[in-house]
Amino acid sequence: MNRTSVTFAAVLALAFPVVGIAQSNSQTNVTAPISATEVRALAKSAHTSAEYSQLASYYHQQEARYRAEAAAEKAERDRRASVNAGLTQKYPRPVDSAQYLYESYSASADQAAVQAQHYDQLATAAQGKS
Repeated sequence: MNRTSVTFAAVLALAFPVVGIAQSNSQTNVTAPISATEVRALAKSAHTSAEYSQLASYYHQQEARYRAEAAAEKAERDRRASVNAGLTQKYPRPVDSAQYLYESYSASADQAAVQAQHYDQLATAAQGKS
């Protein structure tokens, strides 16, 4: 068997389970993710515990997404740091670019975590009032 056939077979073997998972998730997940515009509008008009919980959930999802991106960039930074061409590369070196992206994603994740904590506290307070 040649290399392309093996690669094609491996892709197909991985693709079919992923399609099944995506279909099962789309059927069980009734609520669609909210957009950034909807989040801004909801943040201005939120008064109930459910609305604050929805905002907190959005920011928890954002935090998880940014943490995943940061982990990917950290791995890329580590990979680029292992290349021994440091003195011959001009600034910004590829390792520097990956480091800056890692720091940016980490900072965004931290901001999203603060927002999520804020809306969790508001949801708890609103639930206590009811």
